[in-house]
Amino acid sequence: MGKFQKTITSHHSRSHRLVRSPWALTAISFAIIWFFHDAFSSFYPISLRLGNDSSAMRSKGLEAKTIVTVLDFNNRTVLSIGASNKHIQLNQITPSTISRADFSKWIEEQKEISLENMLTNIGDSRLNNGLVSTEGVAEGVVVASTSKEHPDYFYQWTRDGAITVNTVVNILVDTPRVNITLVGTVLKYINNTYVLQRVQNPSGSFEDDLSGLGEPKFMVDNSQFTGSWGRPQNDGPALRVITIMNFLNYLKGNNLTLEDAATMYRSYYGTDSLPLTFQNEQELFSKVIYYDLVYIMENWFKESFDLWEEVIGIHFFTTLCQLKALKLSFLHISNGVFKADVLFLERLQSIIDAVTTFMIKDSGFLNHNLNFIVETPSILGQRSGLNIGSLIGSILTHDELDFEPSSIGAVPFNIDHPAILNVLYEMVKRMSILYPINHGRANLNMGVGLGRYPEDIYNGIGVSEANPWFLATSTAAEMMYKFVYQHYKSSKDLVIELDNDNWNCAFWSLIFNGLSSISKTEARLIIPFNSPAYHQTMHSIVSYGDSFLDEVRLHVSEEGEMSEQFNKYTGFLQGARHLTWSYGAFLSSIRWRDKVQNYC
Repeated sequence: MGKFQKTITSHHSRSHRLVRSPWALTAISFAIIWFFHDAFSSFYPISLRLGNDSSAMRSKGLEAKTIVTVLDFNNRTVLSIGASNKHIQLNQITPSTISRADFSKWIEEQKEISLENMLTNIGDSRLNNGLVSTEGVAEGVVVASTSKEHPDYFYQWTRDGAITVNTVVNILVDTPRVNITLVGTVLKYINNTYVLQRVQNPSGSFEDDLSGLGEPKFMVDNSQFTGSWGRPQNDGPALRVITIMNFLNYLKGNNLTLEDAATMYRSYYGTDSLPLTFQNEQELFSKVIYYDLVYIMENWFKESFDLWEEVIGIHFFTTLCQLKALKLSFLHISNGVFKADVLFLERLQSIIDAVTTFMIKDSGFLNHNLNFIVETPSILGQRSGLNIGSLIGSILTHDELDFEPSSIGAVPFNIDHPAILNVLYEMVKRMSILYPINHGRANLNMGVGLGRYPEDIYNGIGVSEANPWFLATSTAAEMMYKFVYQHYKSSKDLVIELDNDNWNCAFWSLIFNGLSSISKTEARLIIPFNSPAYHQTMHSIVSYGDSFLDEVRLHVSEEGEMSEQFNKYTGFLQGARHLTWSYGAFLSSIRWRDKVQNYC
């Protein structure tokens, strides 16, 4: 675009600059957008518009940006400026390496297998009496894996349990009728939380200062795990609160109280089938939720181990989950679901403000030298800062069907945040090279097998070379589907801020071809809601999500088993067998895929 771009586009400034080339303004006025469909010189209706936002920007004392509006990608989009032609097209994305019909069939089959295998790993005599009666697993315990050697994962992790039961809650939300058996499963999990909170453990105790709530790992019979481990881990209490709040929202949506739910379960399975330490919402708050909240409020600014249990510091995943738990609790108290004194509510609001400010301004999660979220800023330099945990944190804290960014319960760093999207871009870019199993897909514009972080050396048993993880790869797919769902649900235009060399919008180079031709400084790409280009773009994003699940498909066993990892050379299952979180992550991705099928 040369001189044309320079006359209408510049970096933001607090003072006006005059356009130095009057003839260029004339060129702007008479710029014509041509579209070609094939070798013939036929003209098509305008599907791309070029303009600027000068009036709005000038009212704010800022300079104008180039505005590019795309209406339809089906026609060959050519922007003609003098002798220069600029193209913007959707990349060709291959959603799967098998037919769409076969891929859809596999999705449905794997969904059933994953649900069965996930529920099999939960201690609930009404789901699988084997764990409870023969393995000594307490009711309500989520077993991380059935693997007892090479490696031994036959324990309960606070984090894995909360995330898994949150998946169960989402299954309930999406089920037309109340599934009283799964309602009981969640109630047993919450009751087990009450028990775990009070177990003396190496992280501390409940009675003295609640320090024991930072314990990440317990035996399956609810006794303490005394082995050496990364302690404390401060994400557990927050994840429990999020899961419980989501469950209460589900009950409310079905006009049920906790007492109603327990009564229904007991009337079906027997009076003594569901012993609970709480009988209503207020008792649940006073006996369980309150203590997790206090732990968060008193420890959010303290260093702890990350979700992979390896490094100590302040972590994006942990802090974002803590903020979500605090805001959901504030919302429920404000709505009268729980009663709390005024001083507690004021303190809660004060800490919410402090955590929000910290995340955005002071944490180092946003680094002006990097275009992605830094998961643990204190080790930046030793590591790149990239971590799939940042994406997991974003999707877990933006899980509402009717998400509203301005609501009381909303938190920052939604999945459409440029720094979140760029985590995925950088992970794909680097792991396409790191893992040989990805090399065949690297140049096909397809999703690849993703691991935890680029510098990882955990191989599932010990340390050597790391591998892709099923849960990480499914997370990428879920992120794409959820992005599409949120945009259709909000009926908003897709607006992409383009900057010099498209640094902040790097992710979009996976979806579009030709972004760099629009501007070498600053511009804004707008794809209007409900336009042909909008549907085409969203379809491409869904296809990109499918390509990650296609990678999962290639590496599950013939029986649909998912382990923790798949080998980066051979693609075979590796690490803990039947990892509960692997199945849950797949189910979560399919949940959002199902929801966008009516749109794309």
